[in-house]
Amino acid sequence: MKQKYVTNLSYLKVIVRPRFPKFIRRLNKIIMRHGIVPLVRILGKLLGMGFSKNGVKRYPEYFITLKDGTKLATDVYVPKKVFKKKSKCPTILVRLPYWKDSMSILGYVYAAYGFVTIIQDIRGTGHSSGFNYYLFTERDDGLETLEWISRQYWYNGKIGMAGASYFGITQLALSWDNEYLTCIAPAITSTLNLWINNGGLQIHALTTSIYRIMVNIVSHRDIPPVDTLTKLMYERYLNPKYALFNDSVKKKGGIRLSQLKGKSIKEVQDLLVSFYNINNFDSSKRNLNIYFKFLNDFLITRVLDKDSYKMSGFLEMDASKFSQPAFMLAGWQDMFFEQQLNDFLEIKTSAHGDAKIYSKMIIGSWAHAAKGHPESRIRNAGMPRFFRELLKIDWNRYWLLNDKNAFPDINKPSIKYWVMGKNIWRYTENWPPENIEYKKVHIHSVQGANSIKGDGILNSEEPSNEPEDKYIFNPINPVITKGGRNLGILKGARNQKDAEKRKDVLIYSTKPLEKGIEITGSVKMVLYASSSAKDTDFMVKLVDVYPRGRAINILDAGIRARFRNGDDNPSLIEPRKVYKYEIKLGNASNYFRKGHQIRIEISSSNFPRFDINSNLGGEGQPADFVIAEQEIFHTKEFPSHLIIPVFESKEL
Repeated sequence: MKQKYVTNLSYLKVIVRPRFPKFIRRLNKIIMRHGIVPLVRILGKLLGMGFSKNGVKRYPEYFITLKDGTKLATDVYVPKKVFKKKSKCPTILVRLPYWKDSMSILGYVYAAYGFVTIIQDIRGTGHSSGFNYYLFTERDDGLETLEWISRQYWYNGKIGMAGASYFGITQLALSWDNEYLTCIAPAITSTLNLWINNGGLQIHALTTSIYRIMVNIVSHRDIPPVDTLTKLMYERYLNPKYALFNDSVKKKGGIRLSQLKGKSIKEVQDLLVSFYNINNFDSSKRNLNIYFKFLNDFLITRVLDKDSYKMSGFLEMDASKFSQPAFMLAGWQDMFFEQQLNDFLEIKTSAHGDAKIYSKMIIGSWAHAAKGHPESRIRNAGMPRFFRELLKIDWNRYWLLNDKNAFPDINKPSIKYWVMGKNIWRYTENWPPENIEYKKVHIHSVQGANSIKGDGILNSEEPSNEPEDKYIFNPINPVITKGGRNLGILKGARNQKDAEKRKDVLIYSTKPLEKGIEITGSVKMVLYASSSAKDTDFMVKLVDVYPRGRAINILDAGIRARFRNGDDNPSLIEPRKVYKYEIKLGNASNYFRKGHQIRIEISSSNFPRFDINSNLGGEGQPADFVIAEQEIFHTKEFPSHLIIPVFESKEL
């Protein structure tokens, strides 16, 4: 009898409903067993990868036993001609937490195109045993898996890895000082900490989504028949009281991520055992009660402080030892984008050999495995293109099968990016690209810039003595997120018309452009502002306004006043005093067409994307809050302005 990992999640108030009727699930199993190879051939042709030529043999599930006794559930897919002749063949490894059986199509796809494919449930998920440490063990477990592959009959000395998001993290965890890997293709992912460099703001919806996902995948042996985790999760997404920030300026005691650098998995385990006062802990088995406490403290309560530049599992990463070429798939509206871009630039700067010379990055208009910019052309840059770049058959053929004609871009500049609005692909070797001129555009108003009905203006003229703009920030009536670099809530570029009706949103727009302007690179807002509170937030959104009024978000970011001098140097503000805030909105490439307007929206909330400042500066109870009076200045002394990277095209 198979072991059941489903546990009592009643404290999350989970409602379990069937995802599909039984006959649909049975039909899916039949297709996966008997009709998947013909389907792969059709999909391959539709995605522009050509027809696959191999039949596929899938071995029965196998368990790799690790040194600590953990058993990793592993599926092996072999091209039939390799299976029959017991011949040599390159391998593609996919390590994931989302139930390997749900991704079996990847095994059939890669095997049909000539690669032995390994799909494995990581520690503590799916059919694998063990305690899931949330990234800490991915390097050690992955290295043991690679060593196991090297002993198999088909092994020919070449191994690649593939996959997106968490699948990409498991690749990057093995990316340095590794004698087994030939190439990797990590998509929409990063080694860097998502929870820092957000202006001190907490990425509330993303954290809630990751918490929900991790609880789900460690609690079930197979894909659970549930729609979602409801009530409490919906509350966390939708109820501002769960997102109020009122921490003390002094950091809480607990475990800091940076403290774990240099520690072995055993030392990390001992630290957790001591911290949670656990008896008879066995890392080779699941302990859901402890795991829920660990995950809650890591993601929700922040007792385990994520203070490191690198994420757990990458504290020892050394980019100078990165030697295998990487193909990175990224999206302008993806939650990982800024971190992934920094990862790639670090590889190109510090790595050596083929990694430095041949690593590539493609940046499309996509969100996290979803559509990003609404003008993305389906054929050239839409979701079919995303999945083709994700599978990256041509990249793997080049490096693993020595097909030197498979990847025509091998000698092109290392970054290929999509210019939104202009709808073209462009190459660059450096980021930002050459031909960039940084320009200032200033905000102005006379009567007030509140809402779309205000008179806010954005232009290159420096302000004189203009009256400040004022608005009221009520923490329990926040501006609601619509689109952006999200997970679990609406993603991508969306119409901001609902937010623009609000009096607590200031709007500054250029006149309709007489000629198009391309912004490519990093955008920054320099904001002069005051507040009646001791601590508060300011949010800025860059928007592309169409001639008929549709206003789609391109970038958004914010800053928590106490962290205006950096995450490591918090200090409260003096009420009514004017402070300078520098808000990095991030990188983008967007062409504002003739007749469009460039717009800036300023507010003090963006929920549930970010948490909400209580305006109390750590005083009172966690659920307390006060309403704040905010002032935004645009005068000769306090000239609030946007800094944009204007691309001067040399194209004919």
